[in-house]
Amino acid sequence: MPSMHNYLKIVAAMLIWSTWGIMVRWIALPPVVILFYTALIASIAVPVILKVRGELGLSGVLTVWPLFTALALSSVVNNISYFYSLKHTTVSNAVFTHYSAPVIVAVLAPLLIAEKLQKITLISLPIAAAGMVMIIVAGGGLDLGGEHTRGILAGTVSGVAYACLIILSRKLSRMLMHHKAVVVLLWITTAITAPAALAVDHEVSLVAALLLLTGGLVHSTVAPLLYFSALRKVMAQHAAILGYVEPLAAVPLAVLFLGENPSFSALAGGFLIMISGYLVIRDATGRRDALQ
Repeated sequence: MPSMHNYLKIVAAMLIWSTWGIMVRWIALPPVVILFYTALIASIAVPVILKVRGELGLSGVLTVWPLFTALALSSVVNNISYFYSLKHTTVSNAVFTHYSAPVIVAVLAPLLIAEKLQKITLISLPIAAAGMVMIIVAGGGLDLGGEHTRGILAGTVSGVAYACLIILSRKLSRMLMHHKAVVVLLWITTAITAPAALAVDHEVSLVAALLLLTGGLVHSTVAPLLYFSALRKVMAQHAAILGYVEPLAAVPLAVLFLGENPSFSALAGGFLIMISGYLVIRDATGRRDALQ
């Protein structure tokens, strides 16, 4: 039985990640640049920490390199589109569309890992779709030239990529490759984003440098290590439920620090998406508990 300590680790990781919206706005650099620098810092810090703890081992990585490559690509798309969304629409729109991922997982899992389509998916998917429509309407409708619409669409793309990330992580977790996945993911992410990030004309101020260092050491190092160490003991479905701490914390933080005032329609749409994701996760949790 997992201890409360492990649940608190996941909550701590989610609270850290909930500040990404503020960080991205304050750093004020292109998304690919932010991702490159934070991944670069973490790609050095994580192996050092794991080495000190005697947990650094990369044996077996080459035997499943397609999985690691797919994981890294999903991560890059997820982060860049999410950071873009945070810059081009409200934080509430970005995090709510990003957290359509649990429902998308329910849809993609039967196709990608041969899981049976569950009845709860047929119930939750329309709820999530209604929430998406409400957020899009609140953002000014489907005007592709509109700033909010581009941000909302990017948030949805990040949700799909995040869903792929979850599915691939689950597959690797069954192979006991959690820490290997974090290390290889950071290395590949750094390599993939380096050419584009270095080609973009940008200037890193002292404030931006300090924030990037914080993002690299805290958001991309401490938070993933907390999360994956707890995931060994906590059921994945329970961890996913706790994942909703992130959007629940991110929206009030945006109101407090960025002065955002999300509309009632956007908040209601986000609430529907969260409800649909919770229904999927709760159903999966109930079925697993019944089998134990």
